[in-house]
Amino acid sequence: MNNEYITINNRDYKAKEFDFNFLCMLGENNIEVGEIRKKVIPSLRCYIAYCMGADVETAGEEFNKHVIANGGGFEEIMEVFSAKAEESDFFRALTKTETQETTTATPKKNTRKEKVQPE
Repeated sequence: MNNEYITINNRDYKAKEFDFNFLCMLGENNIEVGEIRKKVIPSLRCYIAYCMGADVETAGEEFNKHVIANGGGFEEIMEVFSAKAEESDFFRALTKTETQETTTATPKKNTRKEKVQPE
């Protein structure tokens, strides 16, 4: 597997790193970092657009042609997408920060017992 390029319609595009710009593109398409696994297809479309230097509509149209006319599939692009997510220092740092913030923001149950004063 080559993690350096994605091929769509017999054209190679540099497989870009998951960075701030890509995460902004996800956000512009209403996908939060924590939702990437739940919204795989829209996330993948954003990634294809990002690598192509195109908007998501154009990327979607090109990917349609890739699958229908050229017999392409998701597997190769998904492998690159997953590898880039795992390799991304920025993505890892951001996910770690979000996990810490979630843990910190989770309210703790009050285990202190109040003393009741007799009347």
